[in-house]
Amino acid sequence: PRVLSAEYNPVLLSDRNVALGVIATLCVFFFVTFSDREPFSQQPVQQNNNLKRSQPPFLSDTGGRLCTVSELLLLVNGWLLNNNMSKGNQAVKTSMPKALLSKMLFDRKTLQEVLQEAEHDQEGSGGKLGLIDLLAIGIGATIGSGVFVLTGRALPQAGGGAVVAWLIAGAICFLSSSSYMELSSRLPTKGSCYVFSYHALGELASVVGAVCLTMEYGISGAGIARTWSQRFGNAVGISDYVFFCYNGDTFGSEACNADADDLFDPIAGVMCMICTGIVAYGLDMGKIIINSFTVAKILLVIFMIIAGFSCWTGNMFASTESFLPEGVAGVFKVTPMLFWGFIGFDEVCCMASKAADPVKTMPYAMGGTLLGAGLISALAQFALSAMVPVYAGMGSVPFEQAFEDRGLHWVKWIISVGELTLLPLVCLLSLLPQPEVTAAMSEDRLIPSVFRKRNRQGTFVKGSIIVGIVASVLAMTVPFALLGDVISFGVLFSFNLTNLSLINLRYGNGGARREPTVDILGWILMVALAVAGYCCQQGLVERALAGMSISLPALAGFIASSIIALGILSLLAFGFEQKCDMADANIYKARGVPFLPGFAIFCNWFLIASFSWTNVGYFVAFLGLFLVTYIFNLLRSAGTWSSPVTSDSDQNSTVSASEVSCDSEIGMSTK
Repeated sequence: PRVLSAEYNPVLLSDRNVALGVIATLCVFFFVTFSDREPFSQQPVQQNNNLKRSQPPFLSDTGGRLCTVSELLLLVNGWLLNNNMSKGNQAVKTSMPKALLSKMLFDRKTLQEVLQEAEHDQEGSGGKLGLIDLLAIGIGATIGSGVFVLTGRALPQAGGGAVVAWLIAGAICFLSSSSYMELSSRLPTKGSCYVFSYHALGELASVVGAVCLTMEYGISGAGIARTWSQRFGNAVGISDYVFFCYNGDTFGSEACNADADDLFDPIAGVMCMICTGIVAYGLDMGKIIINSFTVAKILLVIFMIIAGFSCWTGNMFASTESFLPEGVAGVFKVTPMLFWGFIGFDEVCCMASKAADPVKTMPYAMGGTLLGAGLISALAQFALSAMVPVYAGMGSVPFEQAFEDRGLHWVKWIISVGELTLLPLVCLLSLLPQPEVTAAMSEDRLIPSVFRKRNRQGTFVKGSIIVGIVASVLAMTVPFALLGDVISFGVLFSFNLTNLSLINLRYGNGGARREPTVDILGWILMVALAVAGYCCQQGLVERALAGMSISLPALAGFIASSIIALGILSLLAFGFEQKCDMADANIYKARGVPFLPGFAIFCNWFLIASFSWTNVGYFVAFLGLFLVTYIFNLLRSAGTWSSPVTSDSDQNSTVSASEVSCDSEIGMSTK
């Protein structure tokens, strides 16, 4: 960083240049990592696959390790030679693109495979998580990012209305949580949105879901580490020595401060590596730390709320201007940002493979996390709003600064020490589910086997270390201000995939595409609701709140897309039969399917529409890296893929074996 200072080099790096550089580095990392999968001969045969795999003649067994550049060149050369040898077979050449496209869109993970993974996870020797442990994970992650980070940032824009924003965000999360509860009860294994999408929507959708989860877990953990490190540097007085601003200024200046976050942060990288070590050490050690820190964090937040109300200043309800300094528009502006503070219940869902009796435990754990964390975060926001009057041009105001401004230095130091001690737990909890996601992808042979290798305690040690290295690089180099909306975008989009997965599963497409019409209608529904949400937010609500006339084209688009969406939902509800037996008391059932999940999808798209196109572009770029890598793996093995040649009797037997109704799924899940 010193070499890049203004004294040495006149070319200064902006935050976006640094972000692009890190993304390019990670692109190389994932390209080399994903290029090394196990030989196809070692892969288990899946019952419902429409493609048969055989080992490519040019691919040697690397044992799941990361391949070298020379090995990567050999792979590419062998793939080219293999394609040249197959040019004479025009039939295979013609059917290849169709076979690859069919695999990407229609290949699904069967219920039998999901339950086998769940059984294998439950038989592991590692410690299991009970309801209290899962609540500690969910609430610990949620109130950490919510109370310590987001409350101060929401206050200047929404004032006391930020409390309403928290309630709106919690209500929208509750709409989607119902789908999570049912799917985690039916599919009690690791992976969350990734597994749900793979089972009900297809392989390509599952890759998109995995990207969303990576945004929620690994990248958000890096951002939390940056927030903690800057508070740590200010508390001990070492900020000028450890933080290096990309523009050459000194940390704390107007152009380089905690709000701008335009700096190199080595302490954040160290924090991520410490959390990685705890995760890699094993769950038993993690449980003790997580439960203890979560109890301490709740006690600290209760102290902050009581102390905040005791310092109530003025009357925030005196006028609309005092309660809503930017009007209702301010509430809608901060609501999408607050979804980052509600990722705890999704993290709980991703830990299903570590839960004891996940079929019964997971719904209670997710519901309790959402309710408890939402109420605590809203109360903390209310206390901060009562204590700090809002004025034009004010910046973010964390709790410790608010108490210091009132002369309560001892309260400020209690909160500062508490945050410095407890905020690392949030980083730990953000990184904790990421190895579970990569392990699930590895078990499906989408990424190398190194990510699914366990030690004797059942911990994914190598996968945890690799994830921790990537998170540490991000924490040190990438300004989190660039990634805040991107993380919230990933959270909301994963909600949409989960809601659509529930609809598809209920109407017979779980594990196999038995109802093609329902599958097509589901994706048309997703697009229609996206158009409706965007037109409503951008062309109607936002313009109305700004005092402008509504856009007539947007109004027409909203009406047309809403009619299409309602028509599809009505057709699904009254024109198709649900394939699930709803009488089993052991399985949680979401209410109002398909209308309630459909409304949740619309609400999520409505909030996504408020993000800038620049931040959406960042998400698309990150998603593109994963998709290019995924497609490269398919093309690399293209020479060995072929369409199956089956007789009529074989085809009939395959269909009958794969047509597992949701009635059977319930019984198998319960058993």
